[in-house]
Amino acid sequence: MSIDFNHFQNFWIEQQKTAKHMERGDALAHIVDFIKAHNTCGFATGYGDYIRCTPIEYTYMDDEFWFVSEGGNKFIGLEKNRNVSMAIFEYYGDVRDSHGLQVMGTVEFYDNQSDEFKKLLAFKGIPYDVMKAAAVEVAVIRVKPYLYEMYDTDFVKEGYDVRQIVRLDEE
Repeated sequence: MSIDFNHFQNFWIEQQKTAKHMERGDALAHIVDFIKAHNTCGFATGYGDYIRCTPIEYTYMDDEFWFVSEGGNKFIGLEKNRNVSMAIFEYYGDVRDSHGLQVMGTVEFYDNQSDEFKKLLAFKGIPYDVMKAAAVEVAVIRVKPYLYEMYDTDFVKEGYDVRQIVRLDEE
C-alpha cells in the first residue's frame, strides 16, 4: 500500500487554518488544569533511529514538568537529544469523549544533591533526608515546555475547535 505522507502530515495544519481558536489564556488555563489533574505521561526520547517512550510519573511545578528517575533506556536518547515529547491522556471511550495533550519541550538535568531536587522534594512533601538515605542515585529531569497541543471534545461543546495549540516560545 502506498501512503501519501504529505497529505497526512498536513492534515492538522490545513484544518487549523479555519479552526475556531480559544483565547490563548483560556486555552492555556484549560491545559494547565488538565496537566494538574494527572500525574503520569508517556515520555518520548530519541535520536537517529533510536526511540523510546517511557510511562513515568511527573510533578508539575513552576509551569514545568519534573521527573525523578533512577535510570533506564530513556537516557540513551537524552544523552544526545535534549528535545522530548510527552503525552498525557485519558481513557478513550469514543470520539465524542476524548481528552489528550501532547507536549514538546527541552530537558535540563540536576543531581540528587542540587537545590532544584530539594525544592522538588519540598513541593512533593518528601523530606530530603529520606531521599538522601536511599541506596540509589537518581537524576532529576526538568522539562521546559514550548508547545502544547490539546485535543479535547469539551472544546467543541464550548463552540471551539476540538484541537487547540499554545506555543509558549512565542510570548
